[in-house]
Amino acid sequence: MSNILASLSSAGNALDVFQQALNVIQNNVNNSSTPGYATQTLNLTAQPLVITGGLTGGVAAEGLEDSRDAYAEEQVQQQTQTLGLYTAQAQTTGTIQSFFDVSGTGGLPAALNNLLSAFSAWSVTPDDATAEQTVLSSAQSLAQSVNGLANSLSTTSQQLDTQIGSTVSQINSIATQIQQYNEQELQSPTPDPGSEANLYAALDNLSQLVNFTTVKQTDGTITVMLGGGDPLVMGAQVNQLTASDAVSANPTNPNAPPSAVITDSQGNDVTSQVTSGQLGGLLDTRNRVLGSLLGDGQQQGSLNQFAQTLADTVNQILESGTVSTSSGAAAGTALFTYDSSNPTNVAATLSLNPSITASQLAPVDSAGNSNGNANQLADLGNAGTTAGNIDGVNLVQFLAQMSADIGQENQTATTNQTTQQQIAAQAGTLRDQVSGVSLDAQATEVLQFQRAYQAAAQVLTVLNDMLDTTLNMMTVTT
Repeated sequence: MSNILASLSSAGNALDVFQQALNVIQNNVNNSSTPGYATQTLNLTAQPLVITGGLTGGVAAEGLEDSRDAYAEEQVQQQTQTLGLYTAQAQTTGTIQSFFDVSGTGGLPAALNNLLSAFSAWSVTPDDATAEQTVLSSAQSLAQSVNGLANSLSTTSQQLDTQIGSTVSQINSIATQIQQYNEQELQSPTPDPGSEANLYAALDNLSQLVNFTTVKQTDGTITVMLGGGDPLVMGAQVNQLTASDAVSANPTNPNAPPSAVITDSQGNDVTSQVTSGQLGGLLDTRNRVLGSLLGDGQQQGSLNQFAQTLADTVNQILESGTVSTSSGAAAGTALFTYDSSNPTNVAATLSLNPSITASQLAPVDSAGNSNGNANQLADLGNAGTTAGNIDGVNLVQFLAQMSADIGQENQTATTNQTTQQQIAAQAGTLRDQVSGVSLDAQATEVLQFQRAYQAAAQVLTVLNDMLDTTLNMMTVTT
């Protein structure tokens, strides 16, 4: 009698266990498209079967098993961080590249060619008023083109500052979500697949924004550290980041445009620790690419170099000569002016000398050649000329190289982005194969547990009939 009751209890328990397993499968199916969710499996353990000892066997449930693979998660996070870097670089350098006309038919290259052509026409007829006026008009157009490019780059810099600030806010928001998960773990360490899914979805989102590493603590909390080891989240504490602008220490150019800086909650500069993710790409374009063009605390910037070299060279040639070959002729006047107090503000302030008139142009060189200065100016764009050279190349070549450099920046970033998209997708696929929910596999398990449930139910029916029979026999005997 006791063995029948024990067997009934075992069969009833089996029904409960198989129902739990079916519930787990149902939960997996329901969350098959939930970001961060990993397949859950109910651990089943066979119970000992010793008839003489009253152990009737059966099955017991011993908690959930998570299919999540830490290595696969780390690979996805790392590849997503790199993709975020290249994507931001491709987008931002693409904007900058659009300001440069590599064809030479528009923008600054065309304005420079027009000025050199005006110098050339003036050298043929140095006394022609129309040719002189064309020089002034072309010089003014060139200055305005340089100003426009400088303004476009400065506006882009400001827009990047806004994007950097927005990205930092997103990072802080996600860090707070992770902190809340940690607090929940400290209060209730029982595994919760839903909370864990939210955690890893948050980590995936964070991977798009910044580079980091994670450490799973023994108390179940997650520590998140920036690439250089500065903690972003530790237990129930969040180290909020802040975006600001600052000029580098001991600057060569104290009045230069500031660089974008990221600081932690203690005010420590952690910019160097941000090397990938969207924030890394934005900082790279903002500080390195735009810094090389507009200048910063340690460099003048190629656009300012171009503007100053052009203005200084043209002014020096004109001021070294005279307006005519007549005895006592007036000395030449500078064609351009700019802010000489700030090397990084030359391009923005370059302008046609407001006091110059067409008659003050000086075509005569210091040796008395009637069009010597005009010829020198016309020759500035020719190969082999030494006047106005920057780093061994003439002004036209330097400007072309400037355009080519930013074009190469964008091409490299775009190529890297395309390649990295494939790598990141592959990492995601491998992770899904390990921990993602397979509806086919879940369907197979449903059939298995349904049959097990039916078998346990049949056993329960048989045992119930046996018990009824036994009770009836005892009643009749009595």
